[in-house]
Amino acid sequence: MSEVSETPIPPIEGQLYCNVKNWHDSASGESGLNETITTDITKGNVITSMIADKVTHHKLIIDLDLPAKLVPSTTEGHFHLYVDHEIEKDAYFNLLNALVRAGLVEPGYVSASESRGYTAVRLPWVKKEAEAEKESEAQPL
Repeated sequence: MSEVSETPIPPIEGQLYCNVKNWHDSASGESGLNETITTDITKGNVITSMIADKVTHHKLIIDLDLPAKLVPSTTEGHFHLYVDHEIEKDAYFNLLNALVRAGLVEPGYVSASESRGYTAVRLPWVKKEAEAEKESEAQPL
């Protein structure tokens, strides 16, 4: 591992890090050999899903091997994830329900999506009606 001159800013706070000697080969399915697990980002070469002070809980950190975009929604601190990969409908809704059970997606969103047969999000430039009304009220005539 190369020396780190400054403490890097982690992509997510509060995680455990690991120094991996032999990297995982996704083709063979073999895992890497972990030398150490640490809270010190400068001593690791990977970030783990494990939370440092709650090792029985994890944060979603995945290696996504297909095109994806994370786009801010019009609600500050909310995002829309677009993954460019086809999924059969039943498998898709099974995935959405698993995300609800994990607390990553709102149950009402999935319920409404199941009723209409698809998920949908506003286009990035389309604001919620209440936000659009506030902006038009603020505009001088």
